[in-house]
Amino acid sequence: MEQKTEKEWQFKPGQGGRPKGVKNKVTREQKIQVETVLSMLDDIIEDYIMKMKPEKVVELWFNLQEYVRPKQNRVNMEVESKDKTITKVVFQIVPPGKPADQIPEIKESI
Repeated sequence: MEQKTEKEWQFKPGQGGRPKGVKNKVTREQKIQVETVLSMLDDIIEDYIMKMKPEKVVELWFNLQEYVRPKQNRVNMEVESKDKTITKVVFQIVPPGKPADQIPEIKESI
């Protein structure tokens, strides 16, 4: 049996090898494994999120949104008011499917 030299084993330009843009086998297998685990977690993750404290839900939302939305440039804007009143903005987390008329109104004075 004849042994080939190292030079004979090398690919020549334009022949053999993995086509451009095709991921290697290990990457595909790892991606499939991660997607399998994520699909298993899809079934239970909503329950865990509903049990989280509201501030942790907001933190989770903030951390996850950067993966699906483009990052915006920060803009600092100073607005002067003639009457020097202070406006307070309150965000309230409402469970999905709750009718708007059943959401308690937050009344708070400063």
